[in-house]
Amino acid sequence: MAAPVTEDAQAALDRVTALAGASMRGAVAVLGGVAAVAGLAPPVSLPVVLVAVAVSVLWSAVFALITVRHGVLGWVMLVDIALTTALCLLQPWLVAPELRLGGASWVDGLTSMTIVVASIAWRPRLAVPAGLLVALTHALGAWQEGGALGTLGIHLIQIAATAALMTVLRRAARVADDALDELRATERAAAVLRARRADERAHKRELHDTVLATLTTIGTDGITATSAALRARAAADLAIVEGAIDAGEPDIDVDLRHELRAVADRAQVEVVVDLVPCKVPVHVAAAFAEAAAQALANVARHTRVDRAHLSLTTDCASVLVTITDTGPGFDPTTVPRHRYGVREGIQGRMRSTNGDADITSGPTGTTVTLRWPATPEPTP
Repeated sequence: MAAPVTEDAQAALDRVTALAGASMRGAVAVLGGVAAVAGLAPPVSLPVVLVAVAVSVLWSAVFALITVRHGVLGWVMLVDIALTTALCLLQPWLVAPELRLGGASWVDGLTSMTIVVASIAWRPRLAVPAGLLVALTHALGAWQEGGALGTLGIHLIQIAATAALMTVLRRAARVADDALDELRATERAAAVLRARRADERAHKRELHDTVLATLTTIGTDGITATSAALRARAAADLAIVEGAIDAGEPDIDVDLRHELRAVADRAQVEVVVDLVPCKVPVHVAAAFAEAAAQALANVARHTRVDRAHLSLTTDCASVLVTITDTGPGFDPTTVPRHRYGVREGIQGRMRSTNGDADITSGPTGTTVTLRWPATPEPTP
């Protein structure tokens, strides 16, 4: 079954912020238009205000339509800034003097919203200069008729705060995308390994059903003389043997944390995880995951506890995975030979990848330590 396509964190952030910007821009334009008409006072003229409000609302509708469909485009942002700066410079003809003194006019709301949307659309190297341009033109428009300049400080704070917030959000999105890319690489590598394992099992079944059957027939004198049919059968069996030769594991490194988290999620006991970043070859990650899964299955099956601890540590020499529980413990030397859980499910899996597993157990609990490689290479 193919994994569902997951939207990148950066794309999701851009989509959500674009929708938020479009919604806020439209709401401020409509509410600002109502406030502009309601706060009308001489020497402001109603026809001039109505024209300005109509242009603002119409542009906000266009802005919202384009932004919802395509995101905040650069040219759209430039038009928005140009319109807002024009309204800021026209404040003496659009806003009553007492409202300019209080810094609570409808043009103030559009100015603040343009500053916010600029940070949504652009990185700080463009958003900050754009915000400063809008803030300064607003101050200039208010100053022409002796309006208060106190809102300039508020706008400067808005510029800094929105730029900082969007920087943090974009950085977090990049970190999330990097983690998602690692997870996808791990899933792809695991799928390759599973396919290889399935192919190996199919080859082994073919060996059993063809090659071994032929050898058994010959060894038991079922065939006493050569023949064309026997030669043809031997040639077909040889092809199967050559196809079964191991071509080696895929040379891919994956983050072991993802495999171990998946094991912990599937366990029948609660698992407390403590994992550090660690990349290992995909076949080594599979061995760690299978051995850890077996150890956790033993905890669920043979102890009376409902919690275990799974940790991953690493240094320059080796990778260690430990599974601990607080159960009654057991004596590993007394495990019957026919019980494969410890001998093959844990130790055998690790040794097949040049790793090792150590089990210590006592009355206060059991610790399974998985190590790869088993013997670190000496440093020169």
